[in-house]
Order: sequence, then structure tokens, then C-alpha cells
Amino acid sequence: MTRTDLVVSEDGHVGRARRLAAATAQQAGLPMEQVHRVALAATELATNLVKHAGRGVFSVVPGPGQLDLLAADKGPGIGRIEASMRDGYSTTGTMGAGLGSIRRAADYFDAYSLAGRGTVVLARWRHGTPLPGVRIGAARLTAPGETECGDMWVAAPGGTAVSIGLSDGLGHGDAAAHASAAAVETITEHAAAAPARILEAMQQSLARTRGATVAVVQITPAEGRMHFAGIGNIATRRYGEAGARVQRLLSRPGIVGVAGTNRVPDSTDSWSPHSWLVLHTDGVSERWSADDWPGLLRHDPATVAGWILAQHSRGRDDSCVVVVTGGGG
Repeated sequence: MTRTDLVVSEDGHVGRARRLAAATAQQAGLPMEQVHRVALAATELATNLVKHAGRGVFSVVPGPGQLDLLAADKGPGIGRIEASMRDGYSTTGTMGAGLGSIRRAADYFDAYSLAGRGTVVLARWRHGTPLPGVRIGAARLTAPGETECGDMWVAAPGGTAVSIGLSDGLGHGDAAAHASAAAVETITEHAAAAPARILEAMQQSLARTRGATVAVVQITPAEGRMHFAGIGNIATRRYGEAGARVQRLLSRPGIVGVAGTNRVPDSTDSWSPHSWLVLHTDGVSERWSADDWPGLLRHDPATVAGWILAQHSRGRDDSCVVVVTGGGG
């Protein structure tokens, strides 16, 4: 898989963002009418990054039942988002049609902004079958100079449950991507098994790779239950609901695929339509708190993921954020 993200910092990057978005939409199987709308939205999103923030992350994120475009920055923010989506409204002397045209092109639109902190904009197109009982979003950024991202995620249904995994292949580049590809394939193949059993199966499937750190969560919405197991330094935070106190889910030390790594047990927690889960690799700093961002956890999980990535990606390694909450897609 070639990278599906781009740091946008100049006008020449706008065309690259458009081509990247259109190619990924075609690969995901979207009809050409939707592909054209994806390309239009990508052009506007990338243009806004250059014009209003000077620099930002543009990411195309295929997922179960959806294709997301995310544009996130650490710019001046938007004081009046609703007003800025009206054609003709502008803060820079331009026509001001950008956000409105993005919202019209997309099947779903969301945005979050804080004055002086930045903005994230999500445009989504629905296709295929969404996951039952959960909503999920992700954002990732490939290490500078690489064409493959070693951080990968997956969400796969298994019976009445959904198994969600995040893998960070050691290092970066092709070898890291190969390890993470083996990890997410194993999760997909064993999605109905408990997370600890999935990690056991992964020990063999990653044995001929350089290894990875992996966290696996299995959510059974109908039973209100969540199981978790992890090996390595994937950060995992659980919120019982938006605004609730954070609970950090701890992984065991080790590297999946390396001999001598101990087996890990599953931990069990409750899950409700109001629960939130945030996972991210070590390419994202852990020095953040959702309390610093009023109202963020009332937005779409992809919006949340894009915001955290833009605000706290270290910028020198692969980075990925995955966010899950309850409720249908």
C-alpha cells in the first residue's frame, strides 16, 4: 500500500492531494460520480491548508463502509465555522466558497476548530457495509521521505463483535509496513477470537518480519462489553462517555513476532453507545488531554483522530490515531 497522506505546505501540493484522493477513491471501488466529488473536495481542502494555515496534514482514509478525507492544521483556527460555510463569506478576501463546496460534495461533513490552535475538516463518502454498533475514524501520517507507512489499523466484524487493531511495525519504510500488513491480516482472519488469542496467532504470522507493537480491542455492542490486549507501546485510552475521566489500558512489554515475548491476558471493561476509545502509536506524543479541547468528543471519531494527529504528531516517524465510539454509522 502506498502512502495515502501528504503534508501540504505550498500550492504545488494541491494537485498531488487531488490525485491521491481520486486514486484512493477508485481503488476503494467508489463510482466515478463520487470519485469526481472526492477530487473536488480534496482540491478545496488542500487549498484551504495552504491559504489559511500555511501547512497541514491531508489524509485519505479508507475504512469499513466509508472513505474519509481529512485536512488538519495548527493554524489560526476558524472563529465562525457555520458562517464560513456560506458561499461568499471570507476571512482572506477570497470568494469564500471552499467549506460550503466541500460540504455539498460529501455525503457527510464535520469540522472542529479552536482559535489560535488549529482546524480539522472531515469529508466522508459512504459505500459498502458499515460496522455494526460502532463508529470509527482514523488518521495517519507517514514518516518523512518514506512511501510506505509502517503504522496500520483495521476494523473487522467477527460474529456479533467488532475487532479493532492498531499495529506499529518496528522502524519505518517497507519492512515496517510488511510487519504491520501481516498483523492486520491476522486480525481480519481471526476477528471472532479474543484479543489475546489474536496476538498469539500473530506471533507466528509475524515471525519472519521485523516485528511490531500491537493493540487489539474487541467490542460486542449488544452485550455492552469490551476486551483488550496489547503488546508494546501502543497508547490506549478509554472514556466511559464524553467528558468522563480517562482510563489508560496498559499493554505488556514486548514485540509481537519476536521469540520470547510472553503471552498476555485479556482485560474486560464495559462498553456503551456513549463510550470512547482512542489508540495511537508512539509517533504521536502522549502529552495531551481531551480536557484541553472543549467539545472535541462530541464530534465524529475521524475528526477527533485528525485533530490529535495534527496537534501531537512528532513529525519524524510514522504516526496513526484510531478513535472508536458507540452508535451506528
